[in-house]
Amino acid sequence: MKKLIFIVLVIVLSITVVTKNIENTFENVELTVTAKAIILIDADTGKVIYEENSAESLPIASMSKLMTQYLVLNAVKSGNLSWGNTYKPSEAIQQIAGQSAAVKLGMTAGNAYLVQELFTAMTVNSANDASMALAEMVSGTEEAFVKLMNKQAESFGLKETTFFNASGLDGDYIGKGYEQTNHASARDVAVIAQKLIANHPEVLDFTRMTSFKTGSGTTLWSTNLMLAGMPLALPGIDGLKTGFTDQAGSCFASTGVFNGRRIISVVMDVEADGGDATTPRFELTRELIERFVLNE
Repeated sequence: MKKLIFIVLVIVLSITVVTKNIENTFENVELTVTAKAIILIDADTGKVIYEENSAESLPIASMSKLMTQYLVLNAVKSGNLSWGNTYKPSEAIQQIAGQSAAVKLGMTAGNAYLVQELFTAMTVNSANDASMALAEMVSGTEEAFVKLMNKQAESFGLKETTFFNASGLDGDYIGKGYEQTNHASARDVAVIAQKLIANHPEVLDFTRMTSFKTGSGTTLWSTNLMLAGMPLALPGIDGLKTGFTDQAGSCFASTGVFNGRRIISVVMDVEADGGDATTPRFELTRELIERFVLNE
């Protein structure tokens, strides 16, 4: 009798494992734009709607700023940081000001910048100096902030994520080793985005902005061309974060509400169309949403 029960249990467990594997396996479909990794999830339930190679750890460029946003908003919520606090550029920030290829707010020595301006510049225009400045404000140094980023990633249960800086710039670009570049899987990035929106929904007030005016009067435009009023607008999109570096290629973590459901998508290392590395990531995102969400 005991032997029979054992055999039945083995069969049941085998069926469960097979069923689970089937549920998490997606047959790749032919998409008009290719990417190294893709994931599409329901933000409320976490259910994976579609994925391709979503478990591989890859460079994530400025999608790193999703974690920076999360920790800054934690600090604001706890009262350790205020939107009205001001920041004067450190030496490290002044050094990046001289790097022409880096997207930045363009802070100058001696001037003071509000936390709200820094957060907006980081979120809307992907300003790298702003993300570094916020890291310093939260933790004293960017290095200390990076430890906090990795600790938070661990608490989220992310197995394929490692941070080396608050901005997402490639390690070799900022004078560190090539391998000291932020990495995560598409699935991990989707989890960070999901946690950010769930715990700090106010982030959407910033991510849906198409532009903003800096304290010096300069207008900076959003890097997200899918927002309402932008050239590649898709109704429903209200975030979230673009990214591009030599190592990461073109990336985009999007979110929006479609048919009453908040959806998060992540596309990584999207294939460029000739010399255009920007448009394809938005075209792929649109195709994923239209194919698997709007026309399901």
